[in-house]
Amino acid sequence: MRKNVLLGVMILLGVWCLFYVGIKIDMWRLGYDIEELDRQRTVLKKKQEMLRVRLSELTDPQQIAKRARKELELIVPQEGQVVMISLDTNASSNSDEHYPARLVQKFSNSFLSLP
Repeated sequence: MRKNVLLGVMILLGVWCLFYVGIKIDMWRLGYDIEELDRQRTVLKKKQEMLRVRLSELTDPQQIAKRARKELELIVPQEGQVVMISLDTNASSNSDEHYPARLVQKFSNSFLSLP
């Protein structure tokens, strides 16, 4: 009888030790996973900050104008090169001053030769 009790206690102690060691191993593994995720988070925060700086550079109006002049060879329009056209189609008069299609036609005839 004592052998059975001793055997039972030994089995319970062995199961408890295996359970305890398994939990400790999982805790160590999770600790390493947390460290790796923290490292990745730091790297991603640095990348995010770099992207924010790049975005502010790309959306800066002075930088856009500089790139437009340098890469696309665009220039600032001179006086008379820009014609504003009203697209108000509810105009009550069909005179040349209020009818957008005629303004466009006059613009294209006077400045551009379209095929």
